[in-house]
Parts: sequence; C-alpha cells; structure tokens
Amino acid sequence: MPFRKRDGEYYFEAVEALSGDHFSKEHEVQFLALCPLCAAMYNEFVKHDEGAMECLKNALINSEDAEVPLQLGELDTSVRFVESHRQDMKTIIQHGGTG
Repeated sequence: MPFRKRDGEYYFEAVEALSGDHFSKEHEVQFLALCPLCAAMYNEFVKHDEGAMECLKNALINSEDAEVPLQLGELDTSVRFVESHRQDMKTIIQHGGTG
C-alpha cells in the first residue's frame, strides 16, 4: 500500500493499467495508484508482456468482482478497484479507448 510521507500525504505511483496501444486517447481512469515496489513490478511483468495485459483486460471486461487477479513475476496477487473505477475501466476498454 502507499505509505504516508512526513507531511501526511500518501505517496503512490500512478501507472497506466494497459499500454497506449489499447486506447486511442489518454484517460485519467486508466491509471492505477500503486506502491513504488508494486509499480516497478507491474511495469516489468505486465506492461512489458502483451499476454499479461490481455489477461488483465479480459478480467476487467468479464469480472463482476472488484478484485482482479494479477501475476507479478512469481507473485500471485490482485488489483482491487473501487466499483466506479472498475466500471469506468470496463467502459473505456469495451469502447476501444474512445469512450
């Protein structure tokens, strides 16, 4: 999870859920807030692996659950979405990133 800085604000890294190839324009909703370690692992094991991105994309389209399974190297984990974020992600994916 993000950690709290000395000023009381949370620190996290914003990472695009899917590469730009999946969207025709940039959407604010396509970003995930991850801790620095998870962001680095996500970039390495998902963003550089088209198959992993397709699995995530399909899970977001087909799942009704707010928690989507994710493989980060040897780590079996998941990404938990708030319902509105999950629905927005599903909408822009289904509309080819133009919605």
